[in-house]
Amino acid sequence: MPNPPSATEVLSVPAADGTRLSVYRDTPVRPRPGGATVVLVHGASVTADLWRLHARHLTGLGLTVVRYDQRAHGHTPRGQAPLTIRQLADDLHQILCAVAPTGPLVLTGHSLGALVLQELAAQHPQLLPRIRGMVLLSATAHGASVLPGRGPRALLLAAGRSLFALTCTHAPQAVDRVRRLLPDTHRYTLTPRPSTRPDHGPSPCRHGVRHTPTAALADLWQCLRRYQPGDATALNQFGGRLLLMAGADDRHIPAARTRQLAERLTAARRPPGDPPPRHARAARPPPRAHQRPHRPPRRRAGPLPSSPPGPIISELPAFRAISLGAGIQSSAMLALSAPACSRRSTTQFSPTRAGNREPFTPISTGWSEK
Repeated sequence: MPNPPSATEVLSVPAADGTRLSVYRDTPVRPRPGGATVVLVHGASVTADLWRLHARHLTGLGLTVVRYDQRAHGHTPRGQAPLTIRQLADDLHQILCAVAPTGPLVLTGHSLGALVLQELAAQHPQLLPRIRGMVLLSATAHGASVLPGRGPRALLLAAGRSLFALTCTHAPQAVDRVRRLLPDTHRYTLTPRPSTRPDHGPSPCRHGVRHTPTAALADLWQCLRRYQPGDATALNQFGGRLLLMAGADDRHIPAARTRQLAERLTAARRPPGDPPPRHARAARPPPRAHQRPHRPPRRRAGPLPSSPPGPIISELPAFRAISLGAGIQSSAMLALSAPACSRRSTTQFSPTRAGNREPFTPISTGWSEK
């Protein structure tokens, strides 16, 4: 059954340095009383359109969704402020104050967006009582690295990335000249930013950085490379309200980086597992009911063990598989949970179909009233 249509409102929120942040609020036709506002934060080089189908799914559940183009992405210009993770977290704080000043929140971020959410929790602890849950996809405990793993293939990939990063950092104008020669259909082509801001929603993901000069992209890369998250005090306060997800074949943020973050969270536990999906699959929505799921040749799979009574999503099932479909299902579950309920759950996770790479979804949830 298709989800009922929702209204997407295009907003412009001023940041501290005056930069106009492009924000998109998806309002359901029939809002659910007591439901949290779900905030979706995209990763690098894409736009808020990454979450288009997921926003449709969440609004179909009666939830309000807020998504936006991060600084130097999509319809949001770079601005004058330094391009740092802390600045991106401050931008999100400004958006929350303007668009969702009250009420419960569920925050979901992928890759760069996961770093922004970690920094938001650390720099703005006054928001923690409002955050009903947080989902971090392809999160890391360290800054970005060009080395995706071990082995000859990883070393070759790291050498190519290093050469490209050095070229963008030390010769950005030369790279800009090359980007202007690329066809309009290329995702890294460079075109002038339109003088008027469109009112029909975010640009496609492939247009994420087509208006962003190479020098700004180099600044963002240096920011990601040098980023060092603070202590995990803020994340530990979430307890079982925090869900981490990673992919074993992720060549951008290896799953080992997410495991290192999980080890710093004393309130979280993870079962063993080896997930096959990659970094980009985190941005892929779950299949529709009439579509046949993709089947890889082989998969070591099996149902995850049942979670013992404890906080909701107290374990980290993401180390078995990653899909934004699973992340969105978790976001919806957190957003729909009543705050008056105790944090005891019997949630279990299981593959939607044996032998495929589709998302792990919660198949049973038991709440107990206080």
